Amino acid sequence: MEFLLFSIATVGMTLIITHGNIFAPFRQFMGNWAEQIRQRREQQSPASQRRSCVEWFSELINCAQCMGFWCGLFCGFLLVTPISFFNVIESGLVWYRFFILFCCGLGGSFLATLGSNLIDWIFYHKMNALRALEEHERTLAQRRAESEMQE
Repeated sequence: MEFLLFSIATVGMTLIITHGNIFAPFRQFMGNWAEQIRQRREQQSPASQRRSCVEWFSELINCAQCMGFWCGLFCGFLLVTPISFFNVIESGLVWYRFFILFCCGLGGSFLATLGSNLIDWIFYHKMNALRALEEHERTLAQRRAESEMQE
């Protein structure tokens, strides 16, 4: 049950941040800001390849795989590790907990990428089916018009 909740929460959070309309203004703002910084850097020294934190964050919130890692880490911290996470420090299992959280991040990255690609695939086929239906209706309408003209 925890894995199902973790999977749904991670994929949902990632897709809302990277593709959702609610975050679209924020993604647009960050993209514009990163572009301004990139242009300013290229004007000052075109050979410089160092990215700013704004550019990095702008790329992060537009990438399902990258954002999936951080959402998986967050959901893993909330859902998978017990509330007594900070009490583990005394027991010496700290590295084990961090390993579990890291694996949650990796799993979140995989699940978010899989979910994003699956949704894109479904919408792609849905749009193709709608286009085929419209083309079929257009063809039928042309045939009706031609048959009416012949009569």
